[in-house]
Amino acid sequence: MIQQKIINDQVVHDGIQRDKLGYPLSEIKSFLPDDYDGWFPFTRLCFSLGDWAVISGLPEALKKKYPKIKIALPSREYLKTTVSNVINQWGYGDNNPLDYIDFIFKNNPYVDYRFNVGDFDLIYTDHERAYTDDVNVPLVEQILLRFGLTPEDLNKIDSRPSLYFDKDERSKKIKFEYGCLLFASRIDKLKGRWDDKNLIEEARKYKDIPVYYYSEFDLNGTEWDELFPNRFDLSKYSLREQLFIKSKAKFNIGYQAGINDAVSKFTNNIILTPYDNIKENIIRKVQYIHLDGTKTVI
Repeated sequence: MIQQKIINDQVVHDGIQRDKLGYPLSEIKSFLPDDYDGWFPFTRLCFSLGDWAVISGLPEALKKKYPKIKIALPSREYLKTTVSNVINQWGYGDNNPLDYIDFIFKNNPYVDYRFNVGDFDLIYTDHERAYTDDVNVPLVEQILLRFGLTPEDLNKIDSRPSLYFDKDERSKKIKFEYGCLLFASRIDKLKGRWDDKNLIEEARKYKDIPVYYYSEFDLNGTEWDELFPNRFDLSKYSLREQLFIKSKAKFNIGYQAGINDAVSKFTNNIILTPYDNIKENIIRKVQYIHLDGTKTVI
């Protein structure tokens, strides 16, 4: 891995290969004064929906520590100008990855500005993080540790993914109890049906509850069809509508995916993961089920 920075709107690096991005927590000193009232321009250097989702609690968490800090995220035009050569690899279906930041941060009251080319000499990125020997530490917490928050601060601040819906979006709330299913992946090698027998066992407690679903394979005739015969197609809705529907569900059961990450603060997420260690994409209080049936919750 190569540590990257954005200086004068150019992505730069020193060319040194590292085992981990960031810096050992033991080497981090307080980065910002407690009364810091300046700008904090920040962007991710990965651009999927889930990449933005897992750090969406960052602006609020920073303002809990530094009440006067001003948070700036990139505008759509900034991303188009600076990373257009790589951003398309994070697309899924007909969705444009340039739109993902807006899907996640729309209405977020803790974001003060969306910056453009020329606004700042230095843009902080998610490569600015602090790590320990524990591989399963959420990325947002690693970034917060890098910028002066302490482990004690993190115990008092909920930095899980955040979404904010306006009055019009909230007016479309569904009146009955339901859950959500999702069986899909942006990653080519993970497309199709996984070995989901252990996830099915967890889902049995919710049998016959109506569900909104999205699946890359036909559920008819499968165990999922038997458990949840009353289904509504989630793909008929816009992505923001899907996020709202999923955020109000009694449960979200499915494969590890960014849209599930985005709503994990608001609903009971039971997620099948193909990874032995979830690493930086882990989210607190989500129940992860590994393919071998073991479970991880932090």
